[in-house]
Amino acid sequence: MPSPADPVPTSLPTRIGYSIGNLGKSVVWTSFENFMLFYLVTIAGLPPMLAGGLLAAAMLWDGLFDLGIALWADAHGSGDRLGRLIVIGVPMCATGFYLLFTLDRPGAIAAAIFLCRVGYSLCDVGHNTLLVRVARTPGDASSVSGYRLIFSACGAGLVALASTWSLAPSDAAARQDAFATSALMGGLLYAATLAIAVIATRHLGGPTGQRQPLSPRDRLRGLWRHEAFRRTLLVAAIQAGIVPLFLRTLPFFGQAVHHDAGWAGPALATITLGQALSLPGWMALSRRVSPIAISRIGHGTTIVAMAGLAIGSRGPIGTAMLLLLGSALAAMNLAIWAMLALAAQRSETNEATPVGLFLTALKSAAALGNLASGALVAMAPPQSSDSWSTFTFGALLFPVAGCVLTLLLLRPRASTAAT
Repeated sequence: MPSPADPVPTSLPTRIGYSIGNLGKSVVWTSFENFMLFYLVTIAGLPPMLAGGLLAAAMLWDGLFDLGIALWADAHGSGDRLGRLIVIGVPMCATGFYLLFTLDRPGAIAAAIFLCRVGYSLCDVGHNTLLVRVARTPGDASSVSGYRLIFSACGAGLVALASTWSLAPSDAAARQDAFATSALMGGLLYAATLAIAVIATRHLGGPTGQRQPLSPRDRLRGLWRHEAFRRTLLVAAIQAGIVPLFLRTLPFFGQAVHHDAGWAGPALATITLGQALSLPGWMALSRRVSPIAISRIGHGTTIVAMAGLAIGSRGPIGTAMLLLLGSALAAMNLAIWAMLALAAQRSETNEATPVGLFLTALKSAAALGNLASGALVAMAPPQSSDSWSTFTFGALLFPVAGCVLTLLLLRPRASTAAT
């Protein structure tokens, strides 16, 4: 029986209201991860290396800005600082997201991307740090991570539908108009869902215990010395930088293998369906096994899915492998956010700094992943005759290598100290 000192689980309406914020965030994140490189290269007309470098620079700035904002929030913010970060960031992100699909000049597109990423960063620090307040118990950590991923899957599904419609026209101008219309709807959804998250969590107070005031340097050093948190950072970096390379190049993969960039829309929808269908099962399993164990299963399953996609990405085999990949991604994402919540609660620093450092590691790795994606497209154009042997091999091999590296980090001998 729990003692009076044990934390009280957060109410279901609060957990769901908070998690709805992931719906709008997923629309923006999925658009950047899966279709932005293709848009910049084939519609905006940027060279692949320039487009990949621009996305990498924006993501790297995003990650460093996350850490700076988190350190500031812990040092100077008051109890409602997280909500204020979201309120400031929402219009910046939504406006930049829409403008980058309507502008033509490379400099203007770059400015819109950075406006969007700065706003996204403010919201990301605020919303993700609220996870530490919402997930008061280990059960909360797993369930809230699951609810967040359900809404993230819904957002990815909307992007898949919108991309299928946006990629349908053969004319570049018509495609740009379709992308711009979708971006307008996505920006409005982003604003609405994060507003719901702020309202649902406004009654939650800050961290409950007295924590020793530390300088930013001491806070970061303390986090790195924390074994569970350090392992979480390393896994997040691999999971965000190397594993998603196939997803980042979906339209190019469709061009290379199926001679149809539009293949990416149904493929992403199938992956998203696999995530949504499997999440209840992963959430149930999380009540019996640790997040680290679920992460191991997810990365091992991804290796199987990549091997299957190398055999065939159309027909029953292709559909089954895409569904399996979606299920694996659901396990990995549920596990990493649960690992973050638990590690942050056990650290000796303030609440925003662990989340800011986590987001910095995740987005810095994603920046390198975007650069690698651009380099792969530049070195092995999907239209070339040997594109299958070069481009496709790289798009499938890198995720497998990332999963193998993660499994080494999470081997049982290395994970006995934390779950």
